[in-house]
Amino acid sequence: MSDVTKELLDETQGYVEQAKAKAAKAKKPWQTWLDAEWGFRNHWYPASLSRDLGEGDSKGIELLGEEILVTRQEGKIRALEDRCPHRGIRFSSRPLFYTKETLTCWYHTWTFDIEDGNLRTILSSPDSKMIGKCSLKVYPVEERKGVIFIFVGDIEPPPLHYDVAPGFLDDNAVVYCAEPYDINSNWRLGCENGYDPGHQFIHNWSEMCINAGMHTSYGYTSTKEDVLDTTRYVELEDGPKGFTRKVEKTTFRHEASIPLKDGSKKDLMLPLARGKSKEELDQLTAIIRLGTVGLWMPASLKVTTFPAPHCTHYEFYVPKNKDEHTYFQFGVIHTDDEEEAERWLGEDGRIMWEVPAVQGFTVDDAFAREQMHKYYAEEDGWQRERLFQPDVELTMWRQFASRHARGIQTEDHSRGYFKRD
Repeated sequence: MSDVTKELLDETQGYVEQAKAKAAKAKKPWQTWLDAEWGFRNHWYPASLSRDLGEGDSKGIELLGEEILVTRQEGKIRALEDRCPHRGIRFSSRPLFYTKETLTCWYHTWTFDIEDGNLRTILSSPDSKMIGKCSLKVYPVEERKGVIFIFVGDIEPPPLHYDVAPGFLDDNAVVYCAEPYDINSNWRLGCENGYDPGHQFIHNWSEMCINAGMHTSYGYTSTKEDVLDTTRYVELEDGPKGFTRKVEKTTFRHEASIPLKDGSKKDLMLPLARGKSKEELDQLTAIIRLGTVGLWMPASLKVTTFPAPHCTHYEFYVPKNKDEHTYFQFGVIHTDDEEEAERWLGEDGRIMWEVPAVQGFTVDDAFAREQMHKYYAEEDGWQRERLFQPDVELTMWRQFASRHARGIQTEDHSRGYFKRD
């Protein structure tokens, strides 16, 4: 065999191996989830809290890589592409509203209608032929329960409640809003961390658990049969889509051991479980079993009876870009009592929900996500991960989300597309 022939065969074999590897990756039953690095397109997302945007205020935000200017003018929220089609200036760096109806670029005076995004005039060139020929992208907006939601996509937006976990938008739902913050990890790690039955170990060192003397476990485990029996799917044509797990048929391990080379073992017990009788441990476990945990499209978690029996905890893992997500958290009670509602929005919500749950518990989840990010972002973690039995619930979510996503956000979407007539 000649050297040339051998070289050609080696090159061909290389192409074959690459094709096989590519095909193997494409066979994942949750491929849509793997492709959604920038988020799911054509969905509603929380973008800001109402209290952070007063009359006449504006700010720049990033959703799924798209840069958006949000403003409140005459009481109404508007959201426009934060990029001038002339030369790409970001309006939010020096927002200029000469009128309540318009946004003017501070660089070359192009002036846009904030309702439809159309170029209304150019202050320096009022006779320009560009007027009426280009416009900014305008985003659908809804403001509910003290939250500003923005729709990112191309289709006619479905009703907001399709993309919000049940109960949050109820008429008698009283929503206490924690201040959102950015986390340096991909949004998908947020979804999986919130639902992950195996991650409970980290919360044995959470301030809320320590203060309450409440152990969690080395990680929840369930048989395949119990997982199927306690998981409830919601796939409404005209409503939210998600699934919920009851933890009533779950094994909580408070003790463990590490086998040693000499045949002996090192016995372990969780710090907060030490000194407690079996009855005391069972009582604490019974409290945990009362709750349910559910993931909802496109990127949120709902936990009942947490951290108090009458409270429901909601989280949203909103893609900011492929390397960051914004963490929105809400504590919700349902009541028709105006005094109770007022107390919840004040001292009660802070003391009974925000301090223990947000300040003393989910901060550990945020830390864990950041520590996972490098593996998944830079080291091919989505293909190299080695899953074990408790992770079956995460793969169930990946497949569910892949089935119900309305679209995939791409990096190209983040570059901005200007409507031209």
